[in-house]
Amino acid sequence: MNDDVGSQLAVLAAKDEIRELTARYCFAVADGDAEAIVALFCPDGVFKLRDREYAGLEGLREIYNGAAAGVTPKPFIQNHVIEVDGDRATGRCGVEIRMVHKGEAYTVAGHYFDSYRRVDGRWKFAKRDFRTYHWVPLKQGWA
Repeated sequence: MNDDVGSQLAVLAAKDEIRELTARYCFAVADGDAEAIVALFCPDGVFKLRDREYAGLEGLREIYNGAAAGVTPKPFIQNHVIEVDGDRATGRCGVEIRMVHKGEAYTVAGHYFDSYRRVDGRWKFAKRDFRTYHWVPLKQGWA
């Protein structure tokens, strides 16, 4: 029974660390800190947005220093579900984003489909696949 309790505690601890990983991601995005964002990924990590993938640390810097740098996104994560399997995990969470692009307010909503890997004792993103439901000017609305 102790092995069961120990295993359950390890899974709960992993889930908590992964939830904090996504929170650190949101705070770094809101702060516009590209290097802090990139540090949350595995060296071979991938961020996928629509039909484009940004792979490896340099590819990640491209998206977070480039296209994403001028939009001041403020992401909010909710409904996080995580499955842990040893040093790997998968997860899905909802995201709502408020942002300004070229002086106009936007609303964005979707889900992150994530893969995580424990690297040197720390959970990191192996892949973030961001799928949007809407990405529209706030004055237009999403309906």
